[in-house]
Amino acid sequence: MAASPDKQNPASPLLWHVAYVKSRSEKKVKERLDRMGIQAFLPLIKTVRQWSDRKKTVQVPLFNGYIFLQLSGDDYTRVRMVEGVVNFIYQEKKIAVVPEKQIEDIRTFLESGLPVSASTDTFAKGEQVVINFGPLKGYQGELLEIENEKHFIVRIAVINQILRLSVPKAYLEKV
Repeated sequence: MAASPDKQNPASPLLWHVAYVKSRSEKKVKERLDRMGIQAFLPLIKTVRQWSDRKKTVQVPLFNGYIFLQLSGDDYTRVRMVEGVVNFIYQEKKIAVVPEKQIEDIRTFLESGLPVSASTDTFAKGEQVVINFGPLKGYQGELLEIENEKHFIVRIAVINQILRLSVPKAYLEKV
C-alpha cells in the first residue's frame, strides 16, 4: 500500500484509484474529467436493453457506480469537486491504489471478445483453473459454476467486485 496520496510528491508517478460516482452518472463524470485533462478509465460493455417499442444495444459501465482515475498529488481535490463524484474508495483509511496490472487485466478482458459481466455476489471458494487457449491464455481464476460451460472468475479486490467470463470447458484446466 502506498503512502497517503494526498501527501504524495507531485513529481511521483501517477497512480490508479477508484472513485464512487452517483448512480447512472458514470459517463457524464468521465466526460467532465476528460475535459479537465484527468486520465479516467470507464470500462464499458455492450448489452441489449428492451423498451416497450424496441430493443437497442447500448454500452453500460462494467462496474456500476465506479470509475478508475490515474491521478497526481494535486488532482484529488479537483476530482472531489466534479459534479457526480461522491468520493474515493478507501482502504485502511487511505485512498485505495489499484495496481496497473489490474487495469491492464480489465482492458484485456474487455478486448478479448468473450462475454464479461461484473457482480458483487459472494461465493464459496472453488477449484483454481487456468485458461489454456484463446486470447486469455495463461490467466488464472476461480471456478464459480459448471453448466454447459465453466465461468472464469477474476476478483478485483479494491472495489469488491468480481469479473465473470464465460469460457468454454475445453479452454480450462486445473491448476
